[in-house]
Amino acid sequence: MTDEIGSDAFTPQNELEVELVRAAHEPAFRDAFLRELAQAEIYLALLPASGRIEVGADGQAVVPPDVRLELAPVLQDGKTYLPIFSAPTRAQAQYQADHFIATDKMRDVCLRHPGTEFVLNPGSDYGVLLLRSDVEAMLRGDLTAH
Repeated sequence: MTDEIGSDAFTPQNELEVELVRAAHEPAFRDAFLRELAQAEIYLALLPASGRIEVGADGQAVVPPDVRLELAPVLQDGKTYLPIFSAPTRAQAQYQADHFIATDKMRDVCLRHPGTEFVLNPGSDYGVLLLRSDVEAMLRGDLTAH
């Protein structure tokens, strides 16, 4: 796990983000954060592969039946990662274009994307790279052996 700590402008919006900030400042809490993340509900930004997301009368996103959504990988330091977010506002800050925010369990996302490396909150003051070894340890529940 690689922490990228920025300014103090990051205000935690949920318990997961409180633990993220703590782990970034106090490495002894890293494994506890990863254990919590493994069980946490996270947010995914789904982008239209074709077509456009529409806005309904209630202001909510509406995905027309002919629009296919996909997770768009991000490129960081020459490597490709699947982006995940700790709060909807983190995804909204990253994607200004059409996107749909969905929730999912981190563990389920990892199981559906084996061998994938992730970046939590790309572009945020508190972004975390989750390397393959981190993801595998999270799935095993073995966060002290690496």
